[in-house]
Amino acid sequence: MKCTRSLLAERISLAILVSSIAWVGESSPAAAQTPEGASSARGNGGGIEELTVTAQRREESAQDVGVSLSAVGAEDMRRLAITNAKDISKFAPGVLLDSIAGGGYTANLTIRGIAQTDFSSTQESPNSLYLDDVYNSSPNAAAFSLYDLNRIEVLRGPQGTLFGRASSGGLANFITNRPSETLQGYVDLGYSSFNDMYTEAAVGGPLSDRVRYRVAGRIEKADGWFENGLPGGNDTFEKDFRGGRVQLEADLTERLTGRFSFSYDENPKHREGTYDSKPGQLVDGKPELLPADVDAWGTGPGNDLVGYRDPYGRFNKGKFNDYGYLDSKRVSPTLTLSYDLGEATLTSIANYTGFEYDYLEDCDGGEVDYCSFGSSQDLDQYSEELRVNGTHEALTYTAGLYYLNISQTAPQFFSFPVASGTDFAFASTNSTDQDLESYAVFGQLEYQLTPTVTGIVGLRYTNEEKKLDAVTAFPELGAALGGIGVFEPPLVIYEFSKATVGGLAEESEGLWSGKLQLNYAPDDDSLFYASVSRGIKPAGFNTNLAGTLSIEDTPFKSEYVYAYEVGTKLDMLDRKLRLNASAFYYDYHRFQGFAFTLVSSVVGNYDGYFKGAEVDLTLAPRDDVDLRIGVSYLQSELQDVASAYGGVSDVEASMAPEWTATASAAKRFELSMGTLELSWDANFTGERYASIDNNRATFVPDSFVHNARATLYLDGGVDLSAFVNNISNEDRVNYALDGMSTGGYFIRSYAPPRWMGVSVRKSF
Repeated sequence: MKCTRSLLAERISLAILVSSIAWVGESSPAAAQTPEGASSARGNGGGIEELTVTAQRREESAQDVGVSLSAVGAEDMRRLAITNAKDISKFAPGVLLDSIAGGGYTANLTIRGIAQTDFSSTQESPNSLYLDDVYNSSPNAAAFSLYDLNRIEVLRGPQGTLFGRASSGGLANFITNRPSETLQGYVDLGYSSFNDMYTEAAVGGPLSDRVRYRVAGRIEKADGWFENGLPGGNDTFEKDFRGGRVQLEADLTERLTGRFSFSYDENPKHREGTYDSKPGQLVDGKPELLPADVDAWGTGPGNDLVGYRDPYGRFNKGKFNDYGYLDSKRVSPTLTLSYDLGEATLTSIANYTGFEYDYLEDCDGGEVDYCSFGSSQDLDQYSEELRVNGTHEALTYTAGLYYLNISQTAPQFFSFPVASGTDFAFASTNSTDQDLESYAVFGQLEYQLTPTVTGIVGLRYTNEEKKLDAVTAFPELGAALGGIGVFEPPLVIYEFSKATVGGLAEESEGLWSGKLQLNYAPDDDSLFYASVSRGIKPAGFNTNLAGTLSIEDTPFKSEYVYAYEVGTKLDMLDRKLRLNASAFYYDYHRFQGFAFTLVSSVVGNYDGYFKGAEVDLTLAPRDDVDLRIGVSYLQSELQDVASAYGGVSDVEASMAPEWTATASAAKRFELSMGTLELSWDANFTGERYASIDNNRATFVPDSFVHNARATLYLDGGVDLSAFVNNISNEDRVNYALDGMSTGGYFIRSYAPPRWMGVSVRKSF
């Protein structure tokens, strides 16, 4: 067990502190064991319970929102073991949030096949991530740990008319528990596979008649699950997380409420960064996996270009150089002010987010130290949203202003360590400074045209300026590649700044997004909607780590989409059966598609379409049974895409599986000592490509993962749980990269293997 005494002491101290407060709270009624708004889809004789969401920037039932929406409350998050942002695929069909390298490094949110799969630090996703309505701009901060959440909301389709950062594909909003007027909280301790130990706790309540607080935190540490077969080698993909959040809320006047939130999360330096490596070959000029009896590179049958092949045949074991690591931290203070205007509410959300990370990986996944990649980011982000929400007679309205400023430095390097000092030596660095300033004005009106029909119109105008200053240099380049060995100082081969390329280094444009929609609600249990939306994503810049891009190919243009959608939300059988369904067609222009070529990540613009449908069915036939199933179907096509292996063709979008599905079932049994709940959940993700040119080296196979959990609810707010995740030990691939041109191999990252554990929780 690698947990140090100081860390154990830290966990025990946190547990004792909050436990003491919890037991003191026993004398008062435990009226809020499930946080407000966090109810599950549990039948209780009155049918499926409602979940309150803020998808339209006001509180309302999820069934009253004319948007394709998947939401989950705190109780179901525990049931589904949702402890990381990547876990949203457990309840939201058609939605993926996968890490490129399998751990905490760079995760990309995919909704209905819309994604930005470039792993460069400076690229923003077309699908926005929010934590308490604060935008997360960095893909390196997207795979964050979750604690003390009230609910998660995932919205599909363009959301630019209401949320701060225009989201052409959709968004996910993670909402934490707020300070409460009564004392409440919990302590949660767990132990599971790979010596995974965590402590999570929260406590909140009144400080006075006008002031409330909430304090929450989580500490988790685990050994690596990707086994290293090299003698003396260390396993990788460890966990090391510490995070805390403090909220203070006060009624400053009879009409003005203020809430200050301060959160700090860190992943101290721990082992990460490698892949599963499989030898490949070129067949008719295109990559294919190499059979064990074929010598394609002159290095032996079944071997790659440097003579390596995986001897284990297991997805979570290999021979790799274990110098990879991840080190990150995030600090984020937010001030939210809310003023009651009578028929309207004026809200201000001001935030600063500072994020730093440092990452290194063995990017060949083999015992020969052939490929090394490193990336860092130092980001400062400021945002301010000023919004008014109100209702007057038949009119409901939202209007506001949004400001976003991001300044970041993001260096990268790539090298062939094994070739250092030879004629084939190669090492490159790319230093990138990017600044963004964005202003937006937005509004949405909803008017009750008749007792059953509502019309919606929304509009946003965004003015954005983005500047890039980038330098690519070669510290070393061998004679066979046109160099002279080591360059002191490094040989600069690419400079991209206003001083060198003029206006190409600045992107400035005004963009508009909008929405027209009709809702038809013939009764309280039925909603039908149809909408036309325009979504946008601003222009950007490619990084140029290998120095292979021209100056002209560095910028890429903004994208826009016309999205057409119809849907329905139905409660039937006395609200014991719920059917939500939607169908959509996206007409994309200048879609920002990603390809990985050589060692360069390249985003280009393509026209195309996405079309599909989702069906989400919930059934509570009796008060002790819950059943859910969700299915998503997708077709996509992007036109005139050039392949790294020659030719231009129409292809499917990257990370866009045709089918995804989720399912869950829960049954409760009343026992003399309490209530026993047995639950099961599963999700299926179809095959897809990780690169827009759809070459075989980036193929990601389909996978089916299922999990089970048993929880015993005892009197006094004590819960005992046992779980198994990935019951069948499925080798689920997250991402695939093409290493054929540099090493003759396919490299893939994987989700964790089978994981078993127990936990105990005390709520009050």
